[in-house]
Amino acid sequence: MVLVAAGVSIGVAAHALAADGADQPGLDAPALLHALARIHPDYRLYISGLRPLAPGVSRRLYMALVRPGADDPAGRDSAPYAGPGARNDIVYDGEAILAGHSPAFRYLLLDHEYFHARHLAGGTLLPLASGAGAEIERHYSEAAAWGFNVAEARAGRYPGLRPDEFREALDRQGEHFASLKALMKEKDPGRWSGMADLLRQPELLIKTGGSPLAADRWHPSGWGRSPAIP
Repeated sequence: MVLVAAGVSIGVAAHALAADGADQPGLDAPALLHALARIHPDYRLYISGLRPLAPGVSRRLYMALVRPGADDPAGRDSAPYAGPGARNDIVYDGEAILAGHSPAFRYLLLDHEYFHARHLAGGTLLPLASGAGAEIERHYSEAAAWGFNVAEARAGRYPGLRPDEFREALDRQGEHFASLKALMKEKDPGRWSGMADLLRQPELLIKTGGSPLAADRWHPSGWGRSPAIP
């Protein structure tokens, strides 16, 4: 569903996080909102609320963007709004987030949903893929959001992120890129070429502030490109 509303201005974007871990977010909603506000002071332009998944809703996901008030990310009436001025909610599964992940990974997840929310509201340089079909839209949006996470991780914006967590983001980016390529390349090569060019430069889709930490302070060696993305 497209939400038609007044346009919004784009505020300040993410800053590099403190490397000492003193401000790592907890898993309760107020702490996560505080962390989100710290890295994206403009988040209220795109995100109207953040809460845990409702009791009985078990999807084994980390976080998801839903329309305001929706409980089940898989529900027919839960799809987030899109269009200028759109604001949506974040829901999260605390158990899935805590299962073997570092506190830095929570910042990556918050950044991921912020990207989705801002993209749907028209606040990035990435056009929406409206009308292309549900599968194409999903893989396109996820390839962009995970690609943004990968670019931000390489820029040093998630201090303390472990190599396996970076690899998870890189693999998810590659999986969605490959799925989108399989759906689009032969069916619509011209449109695929344009999409691929955008998705190969996710760091350009949102202007981010702050001074990235020096890579050798926390990046492990060998953080390369997903083999699925040429």
